[in-house]
Amino acid sequence: MTEIIQPENTQYLQSLLKSMELQSRSYVEVVRDVQQQIQGNADLIDVPVVHHFAPGVYMRQMNAAAGTIVVSKMHRTEHMNILTKGSITVATENGIEFLRAPVVLKSMPGTKRIGYFHEDSSWITVHPTDETDLEVIEQQVIVPDDEIDQFLASLPNQVKEIE
Repeated sequence: MTEIIQPENTQYLQSLLKSMELQSRSYVEVVRDVQQQIQGNADLIDVPVVHHFAPGVYMRQMNAAAGTIVVSKMHRTEHMNILTKGSITVATENGIEFLRAPVVLKSMPGTKRIGYFHEDSSWITVHPTDETDLEVIEQQVIVPDDEIDQFLASLPNQVKEIE
């Protein structure tokens, strides 16, 4: 698909966020609700992944078609992200941002995002590790859904509420 969905055309993402009662809810609670709503729609969330390894580095490349919506996994560690191609509207605990490639940004521990891809795009997460076993890497860097509350409570920063 080569069609570009204009940045102002984010109704789907906005409707998902607005459909929830946002007052006095943490961003993570809202993300979990969005994740449940889209889980059964493979057309929106099917994203091929390519794995890259180098000494001390693991990179996970996600190639998303225009119109794809994703909810990221929560990461335990600080790491880098690179949008190498395309554009995306990203909902974070700090608000909604439009990003157009090329973009490099840092994620902090406890980050979980919702992204809506406006055009065919490529997003890479970069994790420091000497490991090459994907299951072991996931255990090192990903917080399982059933441990999110406990993990967030262990962080020095308080979880933000949606404003």
